[in-house]
Amino acid sequence: MARVQKPRELLRDLQARGVVVVRQKGSHIRLQKGDRFATLPMHNKDMKIGTRRSILRQLDIDDWL
Repeated sequence: MARVQKPRELLRDLQARGVVVVRQKGSHIRLQKGDRFATLPMHNKDMKIGTRRSILRQLDIDDWL
């Protein structure tokens, strides 16, 4: 089941699953897991569920959080 969380919390959980920060430009972080990439917006508010789901899908991670 999806839950609301801050981008920083999601980043911490993704890094625990082997996702690597490739680069950061402004308030957006580029993530990589294997040969898959995603961009994480690091704004100081709760992420929308659709954005979170899209990031997990792009990195080929099941919705486990």
